Parts: sequence; C-alpha cells; structure tokens
Amino acid sequence: MKVKINEKLTRKAIFKHILKAFLVIFGTFIVAFGAAVFLVPFNIVSGGLSGLGIVLSKYIPIDVDIIVTIFTWALFFLGLIFLGLKFSVNTLISSIVYPIIFSIILRTGISEYILNLLINDGMSVTNSGGVVEIINLELLQPGRLIIIGLVGGALTGIGCGITFIGGGSTGGLDILAFILNKFTGIKTSNCALIFDVSIVLTGIIIQLVENSSYGFLASLIGIFSAVLCSLMIEFVYVRQSGAYFADVITDKPKVLRDRVIKDLDRSVTVYNVKGGYSDEDRICVRIIFARNELINVKDLVAEVDSKAFMIIGECSTVAGEGFSKLHSSKDNSIKKIKKFAEDKKENEEGKNDEPK
Repeated sequence: MKVKINEKLTRKAIFKHILKAFLVIFGTFIVAFGAAVFLVPFNIVSGGLSGLGIVLSKYIPIDVDIIVTIFTWALFFLGLIFLGLKFSVNTLISSIVYPIIFSIILRTGISEYILNLLINDGMSVTNSGGVVEIINLELLQPGRLIIIGLVGGALTGIGCGITFIGGGSTGGLDILAFILNKFTGIKTSNCALIFDVSIVLTGIIIQLVENSSYGFLASLIGIFSAVLCSLMIEFVYVRQSGAYFADVITDKPKVLRDRVIKDLDRSVTVYNVKGGYSDEDRICVRIIFARNELINVKDLVAEVDSKAFMIIGECSTVAGEGFSKLHSSKDNSIKKIKKFAEDKKENEEGKNDEPK
C-alpha cells in the first residue's frame, strides 16, 4: 500500500511539472502574439527583443523575426556560459517557443485578419517578402495607435507573468541583466530597466532624426506600452499568491493568538519588540493570511484590542503549510521523472525477489 501511495504522489508531482511547462509555453505564446500582432507591425518600440529588432531592422537588411531569433539564441548561450546550466534550463522552453511562434505569426495569415480589423481607411495589409507589413502606417488614427500599443504592452506583460508562474523565464535581454548583476552587483530589475529605456530612447532618437511624426508618436506610445507591461507582470505574477501579513503590537497577545487560531484557522508568530519613542518592551504578533481574509483579520484585531497598533502589507511569495507547497529551486521535471523511474524499477525488482 505504501508503494502505491508513493507512486501516486510522484505521478501527481510529475503532472504538476507538466502543468508548469504548459504555463511556460502558453505564457510565451501570449508574449509572442502580443509583440507580433500589436507592436512590431506598427513599429512600436517598447523595449525587449522585439523593440531591439525594430530598431536594428532599420539599418540592417534583416527581418525583425530573424534578428529576434539570432539574439534569443545568442543570449541563451551567453547565459549558459556565464550563469550556468541551471539558469539556462529555465529559459530553454521560451528560447525554443518564442522565436518560432513570433515568426509564424509575422509570416503567415494568422495576424493579417486581426491587423485588417485594427487599421483604418486608406491602409492595407500585405505580405511582402514573407513578412506581414502594413501599408500607409502614417494614416493610422492616433487614438487607434494608443489602444494598439497599450493592448500589446498588456499582452506581453500577462504572458511574462504566466511564464514566471510556470517557473520559467522569457530569457532575452533579461539574461544580460542577470549577467550584469552577477559581475557588477547592480540590481537585476535596474539592469533590465536600463536596457529597455535605452532601446526606447534609441527608437525616439531615430524617429527624430528621420523627422517621422508617426514614428515619433509610436515611440512615445512605446513608453506607455512598456510601463503597462511591467504593471501586468506585477498584477499577474507578483500578486498571484494573494497573501497579506499583519504585524500587530498589542497588550493582549495571548488572546489575539488564540482567537486567530480558533476563528481564522491560521497560526501566528510572536516576537519581542522595543518601542522607539517609549523604550518599552512590547510584543508583536505577525499573522499571514489570504487576501479574502483581510476584513476578517481587521475586525478580529479590533474586537480583541481596539488600541492595538497594526501594520498590513502584501506578500510577494508565501509558501508552506496553509499556502502553496514549498519547492526547492533545484527540483525540476527531469529529476522527478528520473526518480520516479528509479523508484518504480526498485519496486519491480523487490516484487521479483519475493518468494513465490
């Protein structure tokens, strides 16, 4: 019976890893779709590899999707060299899926139908040289361009967030950010921001030099598109745990602890603190709870001690009993499958050794 339970649990773990792989693929698809339909055809430079591809394609005779593919794999191997195999495995799926989906959407009729719905009179969509292209972009109404840029930024942000939930990484310029962080100590988020801002500013400067009113407007919209992308990543990924913490300094810590355990079915952490103004020793009770329990926690603390001092904040990640299971970053699907195969082999050998 024990063997069957272990096998069942192991199969459940394998299914979970398959689900995570699906999330990475699905998230990468959304990123590629958002960039290939709403950003690249309209020359909206919002950072990332798609923005870099738009900028470079103006000066070198290579299509945007080819540039994106070259840089995706070049950066992947850079990450493999400087950051190691463990990091590169997390970006492998996206490095394979993103360039393929990106090229398919740009080079087939998948995007043509949607693009024809987005453009206005006097414009047309053609497939020139194998890449979908919009004719007379300068005739596009500014209001439409703003909506298109925002939708593109939102989709890429949502896709990135889903990919992160699956435990993957979109790779690309983020790899450069991690490498720079490793050798300089600059925060990864700051490095990524520097790269994206540099690409957007380069796009703006190019449009100023070319004196293109449409290109300049598209580049400005790219700024808002990039900001919305970051906000959607924050909304989808950072807040997906949906957990809060409350630090409560109260004269009734034992009563509060018992009520939280009994009424909310949550545990607490109790520790000693010292008041900065009064220099008095006090007790702080920390409660971790789900987002939908926020009102209940506030009401309960008010009932126990209306004079308590309470700080409430959001948690980016909560793992452990009562929340999502805590997994080691060293765990991966290959190890799980290998362990499952080894355990199954041992069980079969044990059965064969049993006396008949």
